[in-house]
Parts: sequence; structure tokens; C-alpha cells
Amino acid sequence: MPDHRNKLQALFEPAHRYANFGAVLTRMHVQGFRCHESTLIEVESPITAFCGLNGTGKSTLLQLAACSYRCPPNHGTRYYIRDFIVAGTLDPDPFSKTAVAEYGYWEQDRTIRNLKVTRSASESRWRGYKAQPERPCYFAGMGLYLPRIEVRDFVVRNAASVTVEQATPLDLAARTKATRILSCTYDAMVDNTVRHGRRQGHVVTVERGGKQYSEANMGCGEGRVQHLIRRLSTLPERSLVLLEEPETSLHPSAQHEFGRYLIDVCIDRKLQVLLTTHSEYLLRSLPSASRVYVDRGPAGLIRVIKGVTTAQAMSMMTGGKDKALHVLVEDHVAVSTLTEIVRRGDPGFLHAIAVHPAGDSRAIQSAMSALRETGLPVVAVRDGDMPSQPRENIFKLPGALPPERELLQSGAVQEYLQSNYGIDMGEFVAAIAELDHHEWFDRLAKRVVASEPALVQEAARVYAQSLPESEVDLITKQLQESIRK
Repeated sequence: MPDHRNKLQALFEPAHRYANFGAVLTRMHVQGFRCHESTLIEVESPITAFCGLNGTGKSTLLQLAACSYRCPPNHGTRYYIRDFIVAGTLDPDPFSKTAVAEYGYWEQDRTIRNLKVTRSASESRWRGYKAQPERPCYFAGMGLYLPRIEVRDFVVRNAASVTVEQATPLDLAARTKATRILSCTYDAMVDNTVRHGRRQGHVVTVERGGKQYSEANMGCGEGRVQHLIRRLSTLPERSLVLLEEPETSLHPSAQHEFGRYLIDVCIDRKLQVLLTTHSEYLLRSLPSASRVYVDRGPAGLIRVIKGVTTAQAMSMMTGGKDKALHVLVEDHVAVSTLTEIVRRGDPGFLHAIAVHPAGDSRAIQSAMSALRETGLPVVAVRDGDMPSQPRENIFKLPGALPPERELLQSGAVQEYLQSNYGIDMGEFVAAIAELDHHEWFDRLAKRVVASEPALVQEAARVYAQSLPESEVDLITKQLQESIRK
């Protein structure tokens, strides 16, 4: 069976993008809003899923995206920045004086048209909305759907006396989608227009196993899915849809199936969807190009990681408790060396990997085979004096020597140790040259009266900082790419 993720991505190829989606949003540059000092989002799929830790500004991106178009007459709500980002006594500066929301729209000639929404220091309103293209937008925040029984609206309060003015059976396609997502069979689904006095509204009823019930007796997840399917199936084609954590209240398989449903509805109705999520199962259902990790980097600066794997995203969102990759090295010196190299190349990536000392090359091969049989993602990084076999996911540390020799013969490391511990490193290295290199750091620790593991970590950090950037990037990218294979 063909993978619908590939079909979805094919629709977004530059040659076909405008014909399928029109003036679709392909770029956002958010500057000076909440935690976003300067965050650039490049959209590479009809579905963009922002994932990451709480407080990294995912909702802000969704809200500002909702403000990127003018609403055609009689086609829903027109959103403005003031609808989402409010300044006041308790919120004196949710945006800077020079805040800019820049949007890029795909043009028929395959170029990007950039427009800005700005606010001058002397004015209290935002400028730039009028030049935006028209497009229907549907924003579904966390308050989109609350169980009827909790809201206690007129339908619940007057359940015995509401009048059904019209009952419209939902089509088989909608029923099939709800059945697939929720893993339960519906014999019928009806959209009811109800009235009580001057109040009018819509309520879905379903029939299952010979029993009929309405949203008033549905669980939150079931009612929310019914509501979303009804809304997305009736939106104008090419609408922009913004969903805040649509997996809320859904069990794991339903989360995965909802992701598949979004792919189908984007293919059928040419919708563009931007959403926020913390769900492994929803992320797993989407194309790689859909997954965007929003990360809080050094000094709180926000960075964006495109095309993140589900395993890597979950590793980072669990603070490293779930590892996307297990890396086997020879010993504890190699552990420290590789760790510090990756820290320099991409410190956030350290959350996604676990580095294990496994012994010599033969032991590493044996451990790799055993771990692969368990289904765990595993690679090896051998010492610099060993060959690399990238096709087998076997890489090597920089240099041409074991890491003990690389570290203690490094000019930068020798200078650091000599300066901080008052030891003549040239003389020391000459004295230990004939010893097994595995003993070198133990001898050094005794000589300077220091902890051997701490000394290794210090030397590894200095060594990693002294390496050419190209060597740091090489091993970091090799590990990252091995996750994506």
C-alpha cells in the first residue's frame, strides 16, 4: 500500500505547490515576541507539527500564524495579534518595541512574497495587515472543545426540552474516519440543529451498538474528535488550520490515527495545518518534513530543528530519559571525548544519545549485534587508530591515535594542564611514552593529586574545543544521520 505521507509531500513540491495550495504560508520570521528574539520557521510540508518542551513558544508560533491572512467575507474569523498577545499591568512587555512578524507566501512563479506586520514605538496598533492575501483560517486552541456536561450550556441545562430543527446525517466518509481514529464502530452519526427559546446550536448524536447518545454523554476525546472532523470537513478548500495539541484526551492509537486523518484531509481538501504537540504517536504518523522541534538553547535563545526524528524529539522532551540512539565506544576516555565533541557540535543532541563504554573492537561488534536484536538503535564510534565503516554505522573519533594519546599529546591540552596544575607536560609525556596508553590518565591523576575521571573530562573538553570545526561537524552529523536511517 502506498504511503500517504509521500503523496502528501509530493503535493507540496515547488512545481505543484501553488496549483495545490495557492498562496500557502511557507515562511515565518518571528522577532521580539515573548521568548522569540529571532526565530525563523521554514515550512516544508502541508502539515507542520511544532514539538518541544513547555515554555519554548510553540503556541506563540501558532497564534502568529493565525494572523498571517485576511479573512474572505463570510468565511470565519479574522485574527489579529492583539487577539492573542496582550500587554497590560501584569504583562508589561510580551513583545519588544521593535517586534516584527514577517510572513512568506508562496507565489505562482515559485518565489516567496514577504510581508511584515510591525508596530511603531509611537503607535498602539499593528500595521501591515491590509497587504496580506486572503485565506480562510480556523484556529482551534485548547478551549476549542470542552465536554458539554462540563460547560453546562443550554443544550445540557434544557436536555429534555430542546427542539431538533434539523437532523443531517454525516456522510459515510466522516463516520469511517471517526471509527478509524477511535477504534469503535458507529452505525450512524448525525449533526443536529437544536433550539431552546432564542438559543440555537449544533449537537452531534451517534448510534453505536443499537444505542443513541449525544455529545452530552460523550467522553472528552470522543466529543473532541467528532467536533474536529465535522469542522475540518466543512472548511473551504485551501484553508489554514491551526490546532493546539489535538491529541488531547486521545489514547495512543487514536493519536496516531488522528495524524493519519490529518494527512488524508490535507490531501483531499488541500488544507494547510500547523499544530503543536507532545505526542510521540502523532509525530510518528507524520512525514519527517512535518516535524519541527522548538528548542531552548544557550541563554534561553530559541532554535528550530527541522526534520527531527520521533525518537530524537521524545529523547529531548523527556530530558534524555528515552534515548534515540545508543553509541558504543571503547572506554571511559572515549566516552568523555565523544561527549565533549558532541557538546561543542550540538549540545541539545546530547539528550538524544547514550554513550556506553563497551571494550575493544571485538567487544563492540558483539555488543552491537546483541543490541540490534533487541530493536534498540545502536552505532559504534571506535578510536582514531581504527577504520571507519559508515555503511555499518561504525564511525571513528578524530585523529589517528587512541583518545588517551590524542588528548595528552594535544598542544591545547598540554598548555591547559601545565597552566592549571603546574606540571611540565612535555617531560611527563616523555616519561610515560612506553606505558600502555590506558594507564596514562591514572598516572597523571596521581601526579597532580586529582580525580582521574574529572581530569579526563577536563582534558576532553579542552581537546574538543581545539578541534577544527569540520571534524566536530563530521562526527556530530554522522550520529544525527544514523538516527534518520
